[in-house]
Amino acid sequence: MVPVGGTIIAVSDKETFQKITEFYPGRASFSQSMDVLITILSMGSDEYRSLLKERKECFKYLKSELQKLAEKFNEKVLETPNNPISIALTLNKFGTAGKQITEIGSMLFTRRVSGVRVVVPGVNKSIVLNGHVFNNFGSHSNSTDYSYLTAAAAIGVKKSEIDLFIKRLNKTLESVNTHKC
Repeated sequence: MVPVGGTIIAVSDKETFQKITEFYPGRASFSQSMDVLITILSMGSDEYRSLLKERKECFKYLKSELQKLAEKFNEKVLETPNNPISIALTLNKFGTAGKQITEIGSMLFTRRVSGVRVVVPGVNKSIVLNGHVFNNFGSHSNSTDYSYLTAAAAIGVKKSEIDLFIKRLNKTLESVNTHKC
């Protein structure tokens, strides 16, 4: 419904702010927040609540469909009870080299699938930001030792879109699996 974006950065000194902006260029725009506000105000609270309910149902559906794919390819869906929007699927059986795994993301993009993140541990070097070390920067954890992809059931998503995503993901994983053998 509204493009993803927007960041609020609260720091006490300019040097820290400068270091953070090096990693997030152009992402601190207010326009996305304004778009969300206008969209929600124009639809009203009943329609918004209806969309939230639909998103929760779509999340369950996306998770169940990803679990079916996980079983097919001997992978697993990671349990993340504190994240009710994104779901992670391991990619352990599709190679160990970063290029092999990130190619899955490229293949999905060429199949008109956007929003999926493919994460490979160790590909993004550790960074130090304001004295804090972030290992596996770009991942969801410092200690991630497996590759995975994330998909989200965002507000406004439809079951038919999930079906199309699963179909394209399945085709992509079959293709990678075939070329690997």
